[in-house]
Amino acid sequence: MSPYLFSAAAVIAVIGILACFKINLDKIKENPEQVAKAQTNFFMGVAISESLPLIMIIFALIHAVPLPIENLYIPAFIIIILMAFAMFFIFLQRKVDVEEDRKQAVNQFSMIALALANAVPIIALVLMFINVA
Repeated sequence: MSPYLFSAAAVIAVIGILACFKINLDKIKENPEQVAKAQTNFFMGVAISESLPLIMIIFALIHAVPLPIENLYIPAFIIIILMAFAMFFIFLQRKVDVEEDRKQAVNQFSMIALALANAVPIIALVLMFINVA
């Protein structure tokens, strides 16, 4: 059960962060002067989106039992696919409907979002493999 809690935490975090990213990226594309406000809203959204997954990760660590590595293949695969999806989504949104004068702000915002979107999945992946018997 513990490996799937790590996977569920990663899924919840990434979906919430990508939704918040999309909303705030559209605001930056409309008005690049509002980058600071959009980044502030994004960071608050990320903090809210990561609160439940972090609690789930702590719960999974508390109830973790050593498992053979064969039991971790599917949850690890889910997390890796999720990380690839997050990268694909962010890079795709970075290229769509961006005018030349707004490209720098969009690229900077996208790199920040990429790091934050992959933080919880990386944590979940590492902590999941710590419990290998």
